[in-house]
Amino acid sequence: MVRHRRIDISKDKDTLVEYHCEINYECESDFGKQIPYEVYRRKWLNTKKQVKEFIEAICNSMSDNRTIAEILEDDNGADLGYIWVTFTDITDYNLIIAEIREIYVLEKYRNNGVGTYAVEYIEKAAKIKGANILRSGTGYGNINSKNLHEHCGFKPYRVEYEKELK
Repeated sequence: MVRHRRIDISKDKDTLVEYHCEINYECESDFGKQIPYEVYRRKWLNTKKQVKEFIEAICNSMSDNRTIAEILEDDNGADLGYIWVTFTDITDYNLIIAEIREIYVLEKYRNNGVGTYAVEYIEKAAKIKGANILRSGTGYGNINSKNLHEHCGFKPYRVEYEKELK
């Protein structure tokens, strides 16, 4: 059984920052992953501007009551991961786009249906909140995330490229 708890920034900030850092690393290109995770993590956490901007983005998005920003827990209250979904109104096209900004499942719970559950939960909640389209992105090298998206029926709609200049 998965329980949901709305994110409480004062309580969850450090946990969210850790999850976000891991997500960023998993989504890095080959260039970005040239350094080990612990080195990346130290550098990222010491870049106060990035950490501040991430926390501000979550806080600002939560002023929209449609935002889904929740910690996923098991029956004993242990973290399974978290989800963060924002909504954008495209009035000229009469659309509401829900965007999965982040979905994170702790490594020990991966490949046990938690990610699929989270996406299905997000889909239902997004429909109830009026969304016509659900979008989500991931890094090219994040195989777990790509597999989850494909398993849940997502199709690519944009491709971005990067080239290291030497």
